[in-house]
Amino acid sequence: MSDLDPSALFTRLARVLAGSDTSQPLELRLCRAYLTLLGGDGAAITLSYTDPDRVTLCTTDDTAARLEDLQDVLGEGPGTTAYRTAAIAVADLGSDRDPWPLFTNAARGIPGAAVVYAVPMRPGGSPLGVLTVHYSAGIDLPDPSVAQYLADTIGAALVEASPAHEADWRNSSWSSRAEVHQATGMVVAQLRISPEDALALLRAHAFSHNVTLTDIAAQIISRRLRFSDDPESETP
Repeated sequence: MSDLDPSALFTRLARVLAGSDTSQPLELRLCRAYLTLLGGDGAAITLSYTDPDRVTLCTTDDTAARLEDLQDVLGEGPGTTAYRTAAIAVADLGSDRDPWPLFTNAARGIPGAAVVYAVPMRPGGSPLGVLTVHYSAGIDLPDPSVAQYLADTIGAALVEASPAHEADWRNSSWSSRAEVHQATGMVVAQLRISPEDALALLRAHAFSHNVTLTDIAAQIISRRLRFSDDPESETP
C-alpha cells in the first residue's frame, strides 16, 4: 500500500487549516481542508451516524447536504455502513449492484454526485462519526490509508473530551496544564492561528499518535515537534 507519512500529512493539514477563513466554524474548515488534501467536489461531517443523537456538523455544498439527509431518512447508504463497520464504504451511483438500492436510486436524482465515499472517523478506535465525500465523476479515492488517517485526525480535533487523553489533561497537575497552555501558544505563533484551532491540532496529533496531550505539549515545548515547516515562524 501507500506512502503514508503521518508527520508530513499532519503538517500539510495544519498548514491548510492555518490558511483557512477563521470566520467559519472549525468543523467546516476541517471538512474543506480534507477536500483540499484529497480532492472531491463536496463533503460532510456527521457524528453518531446511526444513533438517535445523530447530528450533521457541516456540509460544504447542497449536494452533500442532500446526500446526508437522504441517508438519514432511508437509514441506509455508505455513511451508515461506514459507521457500523468502522471501514470505508463506497457507493457507485452508476452501478446496479450497489448494496444500498434505495439510497442509490434516490441519489441518482441529486445533481453533482457520481460516487460517494464514506470514511469513518475513529480516533479512539470506535467510530464517532463519518466524513462523507462525493465526486461528480467516477474516480477512485486517491489513497484509502491517507483518507482514513485524515478522517481519524479530524475526528480527534473535533472531540471536546476524550476518556483516554482529554481526561488525562483535565485531571493532571497544574504544571501539566501549564505545559499544554504554553504549547498551545507556541502553535499559535508557528501557524498564526487562534488558540481554539491550536488546541484542536494538539488534540488531533495526540489522538493520531496514541499519546497523551501532555506528551505532545512536552515535545512542542522542547522543540522536538513543530506544526509548521517554516523555519522563520516564531516560537515563544
